[in-house]
Amino acid sequence: MKSTRVLVVDDESMVRQGLCKLLEVWGYRTRATDDGASALEILRGERIDIVIADIRMPKMDGLSLLREIQQIAPDVDVVMITAYDRDFTYMDVVEAGAADFVVKPFESDELRAKITRLVKQREIRQKLIQQSIRDGLTHLYNRRHFAERLDEEVKRSRRQGHPLSMLILDVDGLKRLNDRHGHQEGDAVLVGVANVLAGSLREGVDLPFRIGGDEFAALIVEADLPSAEQIAGRVLAAWSRIQVEDCSLSIGVTELGAEEGATDLIERADRAMYRAKRAGGSRVFCLRHDDV
Repeated sequence: MKSTRVLVVDDESMVRQGLCKLLEVWGYRTRATDDGASALEILRGERIDIVIADIRMPKMDGLSLLREIQQIAPDVDVVMITAYDRDFTYMDVVEAGAADFVVKPFESDELRAKITRLVKQREIRQKLIQQSIRDGLTHLYNRRHFAERLDEEVKRSRRQGHPLSMLILDVDGLKRLNDRHGHQEGDAVLVGVANVLAGSLREGVDLPFRIGGDEFAALIVEADLPSAEQIAGRVLAAWSRIQVEDCSLSIGVTELGAEEGATDLIERADRAMYRAKRAGGSRVFCLRHDDV
């Protein structure tokens, strides 16, 4: 709850100040503004979880603000507050997309209960989202999320002109280990690879994934091929220190070329990984975008 950020939008300064004080006493972090246009600017530049907005405001009324929020920040929950319950019913506001509705004058306990409910619902949604994008065994991001994030990062790379690199890793010898010692041992190896991969990346920057049975990937964001190769070397060195019987890593590395898409990046990283494997495994192989 302490990390929940609430934006208060009301053209009356006393209302804004009073709401912010209440919310801060309840443990929420607040921002405040007096009109819809500046609220939208805040939403574009900062993480906001809940918006509390008056319906009747000059320039942009609350329902117009609500429609704009649904376009630019659909994950934000909006609570509407108004002194006029004759013009707007609860159903009017909820059908417009608001999460809840409060009529002035309201009891602080009523508002607190509504905000608490929204926070709990947001926590449940976040847990469900995390479960849907995580691999059940290794807890890395899964293949579906890999496809989504790769598409996003390729577009961002083109838009901002930043480099984007990729690692694809395959576990050499896992089938032999499974045959000799059982899949429980094999699963332990996969978890170990996931931990090594995640621990070798730049925290909060690069993204690790399990994309197949014994295949992993990493998106190396805003990094060129030499930088990605260094990270791959760290992964290989960290794995070698574990000394797992008969299991090594083959790592392919590549960088997104101009005018290329996600498919080009995956296919070339995959080719690089198979070249590392054919060369005996336990090594890193890099391919530039102009390599064949």
